[in-house]
Amino acid sequence: MKKLTLILCFLLGGFAVQAQVKTVAIKTSAICEMCKATLEKDLTFEKGVKSVNLDLETKVLNIAYLDSKTSPDVLRKRVTMVGYHADSLKRDPKAYAKLDECCKDGAHDNDPPKKKKDGN
Repeated sequence: MKKLTLILCFLLGGFAVQAQVKTVAIKTSAICEMCKATLEKDLTFEKGVKSVNLDLETKVLNIAYLDSKTSPDVLRKRVTMVGYHADSLKRDPKAYAKLDECCKDGAHDNDPPKKKKDGN
């Protein structure tokens, strides 16, 4: 009986997959603080997402997520549905049309260059 119990525990334990928190970095077309707020807020509500942070200098969206609830492909698709490019995926035109004007291509072309953090 002990042998059968051990075998059952081993088999059942082998099928129990625990969710792992993974991260994905997605290159976006985001350009300003409004883009950052929009993406971070929207992606926070995506199933399985634990944290979201957009680095505006690199335009890279870093997402921590549960691999049992979502995937990098689903997250990339979600970014496009918000109105931004996501790696090689093109943004959804209808979502892009709904973005604030400051988040659209060329909106910040005439802005003065930002100073670097070291003061130079």
